[in-house]
Parts: sequence; structure tokens; C-alpha cells
Amino acid sequence: MEGIINEYVEAIKKEISIISYQPYEIISIFFGGGTPTVLESRQLIEILESCKSLFNLRADVEITIEANPETLTIDKLRELRREGFNRISIGVQSFNDRLLKKLGRVHDSKKAYQQVLLARDANFENISIDLMFGIPDETIDDWESDIKTAIELNPDHISTYNLTIEKGTQFWSKTQAKACGYQLPDEDKQLEMYERGIELLTMAGYGHYEISNFAKHGKKCLHNQIYWQNEEYIGMGAGAYSYINGERRWNIKSPVEYIKRIQGTKEARGQKVFNVIEGEEKLENRKTMGETIMMGLRMLDGINLQYFKKRFGVDLKTVFSDTISQLLNNNLIVFDNGNLKLTQKGLLFYNDVSVEFLS
Repeated sequence: MEGIINEYVEAIKKEISIISYQPYEIISIFFGGGTPTVLESRQLIEILESCKSLFNLRADVEITIEANPETLTIDKLRELRREGFNRISIGVQSFNDRLLKKLGRVHDSKKAYQQVLLARDANFENISIDLMFGIPDETIDDWESDIKTAIELNPDHISTYNLTIEKGTQFWSKTQAKACGYQLPDEDKQLEMYERGIELLTMAGYGHYEISNFAKHGKKCLHNQIYWQNEEYIGMGAGAYSYINGERRWNIKSPVEYIKRIQGTKEARGQKVFNVIEGEEKLENRKTMGETIMMGLRMLDGINLQYFKKRFGVDLKTVFSDTISQLLNNNLIVFDNGNLKLTQKGLLFYNDVSVEFLS
């Protein structure tokens, strides 16, 4: 296993070398898409050093690493922080052992709590934690307890996600069969949990800046804001997505096949790594506009109308006049201070609103 991990790290470093775009100013680097902290500190730092040497990084670049509590130690945290990682996102999910067991998590609540404290001891000044609600058999009191425990730890950023179950997974089968006690809270209860989370976090001084995200002290996640604004990004590794020059492309998912193809690729800086691209699509302008609105509405500030016109050369109100009229009549969106944004009602029905701009 160690051998293939080393090969995978070398493959990522080679892909970075091939596709590095010096003209781009990189403002964020994000190690995610699973649990990157299963790698050794040395391996993670090697990948980061490749980025530092080959990309044009802004002086205040945000460098985030996602982490599972079970994969962290104080020595690992200190080493990652010392070598340049300045933001950490810890997948706590819950501080309730019963609910963690339902989710099949390896760590327990004590471990999750301690790791947030250790991250602070390791001098991480930008700590985010993920919490999940709508877990099978979760109560409102369970959710309130998780939120209050998170507030007690005082992280800089908190993400609250509603559990979604992918069709075809073992969890899906158990839920559908209502076996083993896997009974999801109903929609009304999940909505109550969502609203209660907003209430408690905003009362504690966290700014609610995106549907599922809350930040203190100006610590909004820069990397995710790039996604929500539908801006360009480069992805490296198996299954990674990129969006450059209006083209979306994605790498082959199999790490073994990814390694094999990278090893057979000649290095030529600034080129696509055609060997590992599994698919790509050139987005038509109308689709790009629709996706930009869909993603932008996730942010509570919404979409700036002048920015939209400058980017696409057309007026948002004109292009989507019928959709906007319908959503305004239903009190789901509002124009406010030069922005198009969701109303409080629209926030609760984001999925229904956003899909209107894609149809």
C-alpha cells in the first residue's frame, strides 16, 4: 500500500509540473476530495512545495487542508502548519457518539473535540469544522447540542450540511428498508434543524455568508467563494475537476489508472495532461450564465448585477426576465443594493430556485 501511495504522490507532482500556468495568480490551494491527511506530512508537504515552486502564488495565498480527526496528531499538525498550510477544515460531523456510529465514522466525539483544540495549539489561526444534521434518529436537542459544543470550541468557520444519501450505497439500502434503525428525520424536522442552526450561530457572532457556511473575524472560505462565483480553478489528482477558459474537464477516477497514465506522459509545461482526462465540455455562454447564477445565489449577498454584466456583456434581468418575474412573484428572490439574492423563504428552497436558471 505504501508503494502505491508514494507513486500517487509522485504522479500528482508530475501533473502539477506539466499543467502549471505561470501567468495565473493563485489565491487559494485546497487539499481535499476525501481525507488527504491519510498521507504522511512529508508527502503532503512535497505536493505543496511543488505548487509553491511552479505556480505564481499570491503572498497571502490561502492554503487549506481537509482532515479527519482520526488522522491527526499534534506533531503532524505542527509540521503542516510550519511548512505553509494556514487553514484546516476538520470533518467533525457530530460530537455525539451515537450519531457518529450511525454515520460509520471511525473517530469518537472526544477525539473530534480534542483535535480542534490541538489544531489551535499547533498555531492554526484559521480553523473550520464541518457539522452534519438530518442524521438518522437525530433529534432537535441532539443538533442544538452539537452546535453549542462547536460554539464552545470557537472555531473561525463552521459548515453545517444536511445529510444526503447517495442511491446505490449501503446506507441508502438501509434507509430505504428502514432496517437497523436507519430512520431519517422528516423534512419538517430537518428544516427546523437548519433554521435553529442559523439562529444559534448568528447569535454567537458567526456571519451567515453562504447557505451552509458561517464565519467569524472575516474568515470566509476563499476557496469555496471561487466555486460559488463560478470562477476558474485547476484540479490535480484522480477524479479532480478543472474549469479553465470556459471549459470544464475531469480526470480519470481510478488512482491506479491515473498513476499509469501520468507515468506515460511527456512533460511539456503549460499543457493539458490529455492522458488522464476522462471527459471535458465547452460550456455555452447561456449555460455558464445559468450556472453562475445558480452558484452565486448560494451566497447570502447574492450576485452583483454590474459584475454579471461586465463578465457576460448582457443584463441579467433581460436574459432571465421570465424566470426572475416568476421568482419575484413567489417571494423567493429580491433585488437589493445592486444584487440579486435569495429572500429568507428562497434560502429554504434554494434547490427549487436555482434549477429555474438552468432550465
